Amino acid sequence: MAADDATITDLLQAVNATRGELARADDARQHALAELRKDVEAGSKSVTEVTAKIDRISAAMAADIGKLQAAMNALSTKVGRPTAGMGIVVSEETEARALCESRYRLRVPKFDAAMPFSPADTDIDDAMNAIRGIRRLFKAPAGIEQLGPAERKGLSSFNLGSSGFILPPEMSSTVLSCLTDASDMAGVVGSTTISGPSIKFLIDNADLDIATWACDVDCWSANRVADITRGLGEAEIKPESLRYIVCASRDLLEDASVDIESWTLAKVNRAVRNTISAAIMTGDGLGKPQGILQPGAGIPICDTSDATPAGQFTWQDLIMLKWMVPMQFHANGGSYLMNQDTFARALTMSDTTGRPIMIASPTQAGTFLINGSPVTIATQMPSVAPGATPVAFGNWRLVYMLVNRRAVTMQQDPYSAGFCVLFKFEARVGGGIICPNAARLMRIH
Repeated sequence: MAADDATITDLLQAVNATRGELARADDARQHALAELRKDVEAGSKSVTEVTAKIDRISAAMAADIGKLQAAMNALSTKVGRPTAGMGIVVSEETEARALCESRYRLRVPKFDAAMPFSPADTDIDDAMNAIRGIRRLFKAPAGIEQLGPAERKGLSSFNLGSSGFILPPEMSSTVLSCLTDASDMAGVVGSTTISGPSIKFLIDNADLDIATWACDVDCWSANRVADITRGLGEAEIKPESLRYIVCASRDLLEDASVDIESWTLAKVNRAVRNTISAAIMTGDGLGKPQGILQPGAGIPICDTSDATPAGQFTWQDLIMLKWMVPMQFHANGGSYLMNQDTFARALTMSDTTGRPIMIASPTQAGTFLINGSPVTIATQMPSVAPGATPVAFGNWRLVYMLVNRRAVTMQQDPYSAGFCVLFKFEARVGGGIICPNAARLMRIH
């Protein structure tokens, strides 16, 4: 009580002092205005002198207002100063109700707005004890052992899981993702759908399309007749099984505040797409498709020019790479493949007159052209280094064939994983090189 009396006495003294200062300032201002009125009525002062006096009065008023603001701040500081006899009992019940509602929202995330939450009196008492226990924990050197039974019970009632969070964070319905996406190469190459165990292509490796003039031979004999099946081979592409399993607890499926179905399907889509794209570019052909960059794929390799510095490439090398591909494969389009690092290097190149070799496409927004051919960013391509093949050019729909036997299917398994539910996804996909002569790889020397 002595502390309360001393605080009240200090507040009264401060209020009286502030009242006295305001009264003296107001008297001085009234006196100055009365003198100014007499001078104006008598006409003894010029307009400039009257204006100057009004400015001085205004400055004095501004100074008085500043003093009043400072005094109010000082009083507010004294009123809000935490002392032994000035707790926050007035707002403690409000905080207790908010704590009870937070616990209810965590237990029942899908609540009905038409049925508002109303805590019981016992829950409010426990919440108030928990709040007191939290505040004492910040000052208790011995830890929780120094708290009373009621405060310990309150803290136990509002322990939100094993994480030990006392106040829950607000959970957003958006799942943030900063993962780096790999390029989707399935849309770049050719594709077909089959209904059998494999697909076979006939390969014509014999050049028999040469006729003979009648005057070049004496007579037409059987040895002049060519067998059309000579050099005819087969290429078979078999689909392989591609699998992905998601394990989710029933609690997650029942209580998730986000759209868990869409999020899971997006994860599956990303996993399948990245695996297929990686196989198209770098697959070794063992239980998976054979990739474009594999040495045994058969795509011809062109080295950079001898005049090109080691470990680099020039714009002349890019143009030569394109025109090393036979003209017949240029008719239906072709494109360069490179990763972002190589693409950035090509963007900085210019010809002998200073013009950039890479220009924006006038018809397709976001597409750049080198010598009239578009550039496709493929994150699976290697970076520029000696011995690497960072750039490729070809008509990729003719070079590579992706075979789809069965689309991604899902099977739910609620038994094999105990208390978790397994979602098994499977697809059958295959792929392989069908025309290696329709592309070229550029190798850095």
